[in-house]
Amino acid sequence: MTQSQEEEVILKVKRFNPERGFWWAEYKLKVDRFTQFTEALRRIKSEQDPTLSYRASCHMAVCGSCGMKINGEPRLACKTLVLDVAKKYNSHVITIEPMDYFKSIKDLIVDWDEFYERMFKVKPRLYQAKEVLEGKAEHRLKPEDQKELWKFAQCIWCGLCVSACPAVIIDQQFLGPAAHAKGYRFLADPRDTITEERMKILIDSSWRCTYCYQCFNVCPRDIEPVTAIKKTRSFTRMYKAKSEVAERGENHVEAIRESIFKTGKLSEAPVYLKTYGVLQSLIDLVYMSRAGKLKYILVQEKPVQNINEIKKIIGE
Repeated sequence: MTQSQEEEVILKVKRFNPERGFWWAEYKLKVDRFTQFTEALRRIKSEQDPTLSYRASCHMAVCGSCGMKINGEPRLACKTLVLDVAKKYNSHVITIEPMDYFKSIKDLIVDWDEFYERMFKVKPRLYQAKEVLEGKAEHRLKPEDQKELWKFAQCIWCGLCVSACPAVIIDQQFLGPAAHAKGYRFLADPRDTITEERMKILIDSSWRCTYCYQCFNVCPRDIEPVTAIKKTRSFTRMYKAKSEVAERGENHVEAIRESIFKTGKLSEAPVYLKTYGVLQSLIDLVYMSRAGKLKYILVQEKPVQNINEIKKIIGE
C-alpha cells in the first residue's frame, strides 16, 4: 500500500456529556497508512462534528495527553495508526472510548485530579542534602545508578497503566502503577535524603499489586511499572514500621521460597499456612470444607528429582 492509497474506516466514538450521559456516534472517513488516531479525530472535529471533544498536544508520544481506549485497549492516540488497528482486528470498524477508572468530563476527556493526587503523594522530586542546597557540596550519580533510574524517569503521566489496572479500581490504598514507577525512581536514587519517608508511602501499597502485568502491556514508553513495584518490595526488609499487608507479603514470599527449596514445587497448603497464620487458615478451612476442596490440603508433595540442583539455584 502506497501513501496515496486510502481505505474507508468507521470510527465509533463513545460520547459523553453530563446532561445526556453516554452514547455512541459513528463517523466515516478515509485514511492512509500514516494516519494516526489524533489526525483522524482532528479531521472528524474540523470536517464532520465540531462538538467532538478530546485531548491532544504534542502528537509525538511525549506529553501523554491523548490517552484513550481504542478497540478496548488503553493507547496513546498519536502513537497508534488507524490502519494498524484495522489490520490487527481484521475490521475497519473501530471503537474509541474514554479511559477506564477516570471520571468522564466530556466525550474522550477525563478528569485527572485523582491521578495527579496519587502522583504527587509519592513526592516526585529529589530531596537533596542541606550541604548541596547551600552550595557546599555536590551530588554525584554513578553510571550504574543512572542506568537503574533512567527507565522509571521516562514516565509521561499518560495514565494508560492506571486505566488498565484492576487493583487500583478495587483498592483505594493502592497508589497505582504510574505512581509506583515515579516513586521508585526517587526511592532508588542514592542522592535522595527522605528514604524512610518514601518507604512509608510506598511499601504498603507495593504489596497491594496483583501482578497482572497489564501496566507492562499498555505502557507506551516501556517503563514496566510492575518492575518498579517488585523493586520497591525489596526495601521492605529495611523498613521497621511494616503494615499487616507488608508483613503478610513478606511471609508469602518466604513461604514460596521454603516450599521450592524443600520440594522444588509450590506446595499451596504450607504456603497458605505461613502466609495467613494458623487462625485465619482454620477459618478458611471451614469454607474449603463446604466447597469440597479440603482434600487438596492433604496432598503430600514429593520432592522433584535432582532437588539439590534447585537448592543451588536458590543459593542455600
